[in-house]
Amino acid sequence: MLLHEMAYVYEVYRQRSFTKAAQLLYISQPSLSQMIRKAEERIGMTIFDRSTSPIGLTEAGRAYIRAAEQVLQIESDLRRYLDDAERCLTGVLTLGGAMLFTSYVLPPLLSAFSERYPGVELRLHEAPTARLKEQLKEGMLDFAVDNSAFDPAVYETRLFKQEQVILAVPRTLEVHEAAARFRLTAGELRRPDTPRVSLSLFRDTPFLMLKEGNDTRERAEHLCAQAGFFPKIRLQLDQQLAAYTLAGFGLGAAFISDTLAMSAPPDERLFFYRIDSPDVERSISLFYKRTRILSAPMRAFLELLPTAGERPGACSSNPGGDA
Repeated sequence: MLLHEMAYVYEVYRQRSFTKAAQLLYISQPSLSQMIRKAEERIGMTIFDRSTSPIGLTEAGRAYIRAAEQVLQIESDLRRYLDDAERCLTGVLTLGGAMLFTSYVLPPLLSAFSERYPGVELRLHEAPTARLKEQLKEGMLDFAVDNSAFDPAVYETRLFKQEQVILAVPRTLEVHEAAARFRLTAGELRRPDTPRVSLSLFRDTPFLMLKEGNDTRERAEHLCAQAGFFPKIRLQLDQQLAAYTLAGFGLGAAFISDTLAMSAPPDERLFFYRIDSPDVERSISLFYKRTRILSAPMRAFLELLPTAGERPGACSSNPGGDA
């Protein structure tokens, strides 16, 4: 006897009606009747007495229902056991990323994971991309979150989300007069139809740039070159968060990700601009060592990731990571 057939038979018994049972099972009444006939053919005896209203059970039907109750109870107990075993998962899960990712990208996922698997100890490390790669390779990290390219021969890649490099500009700068129809607040960045500005309007603007060797810096220089100028750099910084904060104090415009602009507390001292170039698009991905045997906590964490698909080596073509 098939388990789903037994469940259908039992629902007809509970409802004393083919019509009501079909509605609750979300199938048509003819389909349910056919399923019941197959069950009766399988045991070689009639289960329901269709001459009564509501329908009743034959003697064989009563024996069938007693057996069905035992089998369905065993299935229910097994499901409950498996759910409890899942929640009782134990071990350690270690993740790494730059401050931006550990502050704004990972926390919602870690919160959901911790709620589902309270027995797993979570450890979080902040480090630049080069160090993350070393720690993954050495087995010090289970996963790293980054927006740069990791060697696909060494690391597996799971796409986490897409983002764009944008420009955060102090409201005190005069450039907003020329760019007025393109400027956005942090809330307006979420709109799908936001305008895109030519970066050439900002050729005379002072910039807060990240130091060399990361994706945001390399993209910023590339975007400026596309617009026909070399940026006037006022300060060079290690972290996007630092550039974002200092831009709020009026020290210059900063290339940041829209992930940061839409996740951090809104700064009313800034306007934001989406840049008119396809090269602003990039991926945030989860990386792990290809030869690593996945622990139970690692497998559980991967199952909780957004279903964006698995794209090995699909990140930015730039070699540097992003702080």
